[in-house]
Amino acid sequence: MKSKLLPSIVLGSICLVVALLLAVVNGITQPMIEEAQAQKVQDSLAEVLPSGKNFIEISTEGLTSSVTAAYTEDGGGYVFRLEVTGYKSGLVIMCGINPNGTVAGADFIASSETLSAEVGLGDKYVGQNAESFSPELITSATKTSQAYADAIKAALDSYRILAERRDAQ
Repeated sequence: MKSKLLPSIVLGSICLVVALLLAVVNGITQPMIEEAQAQKVQDSLAEVLPSGKNFIEISTEGLTSSVTAAYTEDGGGYVFRLEVTGYKSGLVIMCGINPNGTVAGADFIASSETLSAEVGLGDKYVGQNAESFSPELITSATKTSQAYADAIKAALDSYRILAERRDAQ
């Protein structure tokens, strides 16, 4: 007589072995993944604020809602990580603001946009400040370009908030 319990025991054992293997692999690769992500952030910081030195992460409390991370650097500039929704959700943009309040650079670091309309949009905002801000909308990709413009505007607004705090001290 064959036991009806045997297939369940075999399947359970296979699942246990696979789960243990996944846990071991995750334990080995997790530090490498975290290091690669940290390096990607550092590369992005240097790209959007090339003059920046010694970036440190600061609190986003009181900044615009699309700011998910903020960094300052020795020279007084800021970099903001922003998450917005264009054609699809998940458009993540890094925007560097010079100490004088002008956009030093902007680029996306993650996107699920289907038309690749976000490519090169950041260059259109270099040199703009809160007073001279002019959205660059692309007719064939209005949602994406509007989301990008909203992110740049949020970065400029967040810079103004931080500059006012700094000046008040």
